[in-house]
Amino acid sequence: MQSLQIQSLTKKYDGFLLDNVSFSVPQGAVVGLIGENGAGKSTVMKAVQGAVRADKGSILFQGKPIEQLSKEEKQKIGFVQDVTCLPLEMGISMLDKVFSHIFVRWNSDRFFDLCRKFSLPEKKAVKDFSKGMRMKAAIAVALSYDNDLLLLDEPTSGLDPVVRDEILEILYDYMQDGKKAVLISSHISSDLEKLCDYIVYIHEGRVLFDEEKDALLEKFVTFSCEKAALKELDPARVERVLLREYGADVLVRKDCLPQGFGGNRAGLDEIMLFYAKGERLCSDF
Repeated sequence: MQSLQIQSLTKKYDGFLLDNVSFSVPQGAVVGLIGENGAGKSTVMKAVQGAVRADKGSILFQGKPIEQLSKEEKQKIGFVQDVTCLPLEMGISMLDKVFSHIFVRWNSDRFFDLCRKFSLPEKKAVKDFSKGMRMKAAIAVALSYDNDLLLLDEPTSGLDPVVRDEILEILYDYMQDGKKAVLISSHISSDLEKLCDYIVYIHEGRVLFDEEKDALLEKFVTFSCEKAALKELDPARVERVLLREYGADVLVRKDCLPQGFGGNRAGLDEIMLFYAKGERLCSDF
């Protein structure tokens, strides 16, 4: 069953086009959305949230168009962004009181349990929290109203490794019943490699690939060679080439590695770099 289905999503701004974006988030899965700054990741997130109206395409949550969702159905979607929007003057207790009147299925016990787990100070206002504390507070809120889909826009950006690990652990816990789903965007590939089941790569407003993560990380290898050696390679077996001053780096499928070359496993950062900056191999090399 698909928790979220994005179909042919298109949105035009001055100087930018989100172009016919399609992918799904299965129930019980974590999907990572990767891409450079300005690629369209946040636009997709905001469109799912309802904060941006698409020019074309559809977004279905649990099989229903998002514009047809009732208030209670909309609250089955949680959203956390890299700059939290929590009221700065409020402390933990006041946040609980406010959100208990906003969210139909708000769970105060769950909220306070998460705040204790995150070691959030009960007597401080949000304005006095560190960046990591604010992010953990926002995640605690998002996980306290019994949602089925969690949207996370750069939740670990700028956080130290210890805080990032704590956030990943709570997301693991969130997914344990097999009925939840997560769509997360991040520039920290190590977090996505740990957490995600699928990876969607958006480049300049278009989806370049939508792959199962483990298969993707097993799919490609890289090697370096002299520029002259590129003429000996079969273009059909080469995914991308990055030209350097004194040679070239090459991305190929593991089963297409030419004889005589030793390949190195390609991680998410490398794959994204090759797709963003690399070129197809052609006779001009």
